[in-house]
Amino acid sequence: MDAKAEKLALFRYGLIAPLVIETLPRGELTRRAQEIAARHFDIPGSKRTAISVDTLQHWAGRYRHGGFEALAPKPRQDRGQSRAVAPQLASLIERLKRENPHRTGSTLLRELALSAGKDAPAISPSTLYRFLKQRGLSERQLLAPQAHKKFEAEFSNQIWQADMLFGPWVRRPSGGRMQAFLHATLDDASRLIPHAQFYASQGLDAALDCLRHAVAARGTPIRLYIDNAKIYRSPQLARISASLGTLVIHSRPYQPEGRGKIERLFRTAREQFLANLDPQHPLSLDELNERLWIWIENVYHRCEHSALGTTPLLRWQRDIEQVRQLPPSTDLHRLFFHRFDRLVRRDSTLLLHRCLYEAPPHLAGHTVEVRFDPLDTAQVEIWFQGRLEATARPVDPVVNGQLPSVKSAAAPAPESTGINFVELLKQKSDGKDQE
Repeated sequence: MDAKAEKLALFRYGLIAPLVIETLPRGELTRRAQEIAARHFDIPGSKRTAISVDTLQHWAGRYRHGGFEALAPKPRQDRGQSRAVAPQLASLIERLKRENPHRTGSTLLRELALSAGKDAPAISPSTLYRFLKQRGLSERQLLAPQAHKKFEAEFSNQIWQADMLFGPWVRRPSGGRMQAFLHATLDDASRLIPHAQFYASQGLDAALDCLRHAVAARGTPIRLYIDNAKIYRSPQLARISASLGTLVIHSRPYQPEGRGKIERLFRTAREQFLANLDPQHPLSLDELNERLWIWIENVYHRCEHSALGTTPLLRWQRDIEQVRQLPPSTDLHRLFFHRFDRLVRRDSTLLLHRCLYEAPPHLAGHTVEVRFDPLDTAQVEIWFQGRLEATARPVDPVVNGQLPSVKSAAAPAPESTGINFVELLKQKSDGKDQE
């Protein structure tokens, strides 16, 4: 599917995920659908802001039968409906009200009239007050204290938490030192660590690699609770989670209380693992990870947890029958490939991460989709119109400069020299293969 269709499919999955990630009784399913339908959304490519219960259930049925691909839009049958408050106006009202919760309705109407201009239709006071109440933007709602209740998943793999911790300094392979970053996932119910690893990067690439290893080791989570940082709102993560059937939940800004369990894990890691490292003799990244995994498997997973009354490993194994696994035919490595659109230049090359890659000549001038492992760009797949065309390789201008042009290869060799360019090309190719 193209980028526009994928964006709408991801939006639809984000709405119906609470309806399809687990089996629900009909009454509970209807109640959740009604809760979703009661909210307003900025729908990609549409002026509508509301979704009906029937539409939500229709999308859920399509997902159950056809997976994520079935959520891609078909030729539209319905027509858009006009709304009293346009999305742009709604965004402006929300921004003005959140900047100053004490701003009154009359003040808002006056500021909206000044910003909209003379030709823009005016919004009535009743419409404004109804909109503020529906969006939770009244003064009382905005200034009400937020209550934080303790929560815990009912069974293993129902909720995973993920986060990153600044780690120790390690030896750089080329000499010197660099800081390592600990990316970790934690099962909410059992406190088991599906996977944790030190990386040289604190970005999204390392976080997704950690999640891939966690899924391979412990199955797929129903929900993934992560930070509200920009990297965790990447379309790459949204696409991967939709393919896994996982609902991504972001914590509210400046309210990290919901991630208390993984913060407690990091405190334990500091006290029991990092405190025993000798800063005067830094390890390599591989050596550090080797020690980390030994500590996790032999110490953390096998020691009784004070909040559980048992070990994390035994608590996780208690729900082993409910843990979701990917089908055996799933290529987990490719499922986590990043995907970007790139234009193939006239010289049959494309630019990816400041490196040029060669593409098939017949794709010159076309926009293709490249899929690759961000931690290993040696293998880059080129997809065109939903089909794998080739595996790109980095451009080697020196080798390309030694090869004769197509015109030279096609022209007949002079009789005086007796040089066969086709045979010369074959010899060069054979010599390269032997090397």
